[in-house]
Amino acid sequence: MKKVVFITNIPSPYRVDFFVFLQKTCAQYEFHVIFSGGGMENRKWHVELRELKNYRFLKSKTLIIRKRYDDRYVFLPLGVEKELKQIGPDFVFAMEYNPTILRAVHYCRKKKIPFASWTDGTAHSERAIGTVQKLSRKYIIKRASAFVASSTASQKNQISYGADQKKCFLSYLTVDIEKYLMKKDNYTGRQMIYVGSLIERKGLDLLLEALALLPDDITLVIVGEGQERDLLQKQAGELGISDRIRFAGFLEGEALKELYHESDLFVLPTREDCFGLVILEAMCASLPVVCSRYADGAYDLLKEGENGFLVDPFDAAQFAETIDRMFTREDLALMGRKSYERAKEFSFANVAKGCMEALECCL
Repeated sequence: MKKVVFITNIPSPYRVDFFVFLQKTCAQYEFHVIFSGGGMENRKWHVELRELKNYRFLKSKTLIIRKRYDDRYVFLPLGVEKELKQIGPDFVFAMEYNPTILRAVHYCRKKKIPFASWTDGTAHSERAIGTVQKLSRKYIIKRASAFVASSTASQKNQISYGADQKKCFLSYLTVDIEKYLMKKDNYTGRQMIYVGSLIERKGLDLLLEALALLPDDITLVIVGEGQERDLLQKQAGELGISDRIRFAGFLEGEALKELYHESDLFVLPTREDCFGLVILEAMCASLPVVCSRYADGAYDLLKEGENGFLVDPFDAAQFAETIDRMFTREDLALMGRKSYERAKEFSFANVAKGCMEALECCL
């Protein structure tokens, strides 16, 4: 049986669920997972590892780079070569371009182990990276045997760095949709929901500006925590909309599903997102979506005018007009049902195909 290793940064619930799915359904391969670190202080996920087999954590030092939009975590690994030697892989999925991956790529080249370069990054999300980061991408991509992208925008970015288009495969970023699928029949309310971190990058301040232009009966539930909470509450007070906003804090599991179910429209005003998995969660909950055009995964998830609309969140008037138009549409329920049906296309079984194609083209 051939051994395959995924090397990624930390356990995230959606990645761990995907790895478990592969281990359970692809019996012809023995899948292993190497994590660079145990977690990040700005991620409050509860990650269940009981079902995941063959995983290990590297000893690493964590460098936290405080940034305007979001903190960046860099794991400085110890012993990735030792772990790879113990496993003896036939193939490696090298996820992103961090120091762990650079060392793993060097090991793979020395031992003649084929590897695929896998990324979520897009031209927009990486528009401000430095010279060293650009060189690391080119170094890894030049040496990869195949390429896996989490979105069409990610794939275009790989090609711009020199990836061979014939060796590029799509394996969309996704969640275990069975945990979120939920039909909804009643769309008579006027409640929007946002789910995500309360940081500048997510653009909640832009959404509040739009909310202030909307009719008073349209309300907003904000799910999440972050360093911008006090500033957002202050802004809401200055705009006179505090009574129309509920800060629900961080939620997951059934509590989050319940809030999705009682809402009528999902809104993501982000300034920048590689993908935007919360869009897919909301679609699973049968919600129509109004999403920033800077969420790169939205171009794969949304069908404009069918289950949602893309907007420029910096244009408060247009943002508000789109939301208002959504609540006055007679076919809002139909849009919600189309979200629900489209979400099924992003099942693990479907998105795993690209991953397996990349693997099989190299072995």
